[in-house]
Amino acid sequence: MRRVIGSVAALAAVSAAVAGCTLDASGAVATVAGADLQSDVAERLTSAGEQPQSVTCKDDLVGEVGQTARCVVVMSPTNSFEPVVTVTGVDGATIDYEMTPALSEEQLERAVARLVSITGGAPGDSVSCLSGLMGVIGAVANCDVTTAGVTMRRTAAVTSVEGLMMNFDLNPVLTKTEVEVSLLDELAAHLARRPDSAECAGNLEGRPGATVDCTVVVGPDSAAFILTVTAVDGTKIDYSYAPRV
Repeated sequence: MRRVIGSVAALAAVSAAVAGCTLDASGAVATVAGADLQSDVAERLTSAGEQPQSVTCKDDLVGEVGQTARCVVVMSPTNSFEPVVTVTGVDGATIDYEMTPALSEEQLERAVARLVSITGGAPGDSVSCLSGLMGVIGAVANCDVTTAGVTMRRTAAVTSVEGLMMNFDLNPVLTKTEVEVSLLDELAAHLARRPDSAECAGNLEGRPGATVDCTVVVGPDSAAFILTVTAVDGTKIDYSYAPRV
């Protein structure tokens, strides 16, 4: 079993509201103007017990099933999100739509930095996320967190969604290169010689049960291994490895 440095696990919540709405529109193709859409979103948030500081919908919502628009909802200076509005039905001038919670890249970066700070770690010097995060169970986004000059990869994984509330875990991650070096170090301690190389299929997420396949080369021979995460303890990941049958 090998214990290697990962990152912190945490849970975050993003503001709540409604699931489905209806608006009336006019014109040959039913369209809801951005100003009307943001007024409706703000009204429904308020009716649900939430008081947004602002709602901004830059684009109109075209009345065709599947069409989308995004609105930026600011609840406080440190809490904002970007629900995706999707048309689910059109009946004349009436447009039915539903809203899915989401965080933009910038919003996710702020949320991750805040989580790292409130869960006992030092405030991140910088956070760079590779994408935003949709409020769909199982959705993930990768972020690189740099603290005191050390950069570590973390995965934000959505665990639950209720209305416009989304909860996500911030899991530690070993990058592909880190896994390969760690496996070579582990095997070198048990073999007569250090393997020549290791090639893994990808990153190893710090979630019990997560796996990654690796191939190790020693001289003319090669062997396939599967690495399985056995435990996550704060900033560390434990994994076991075994020959791939």
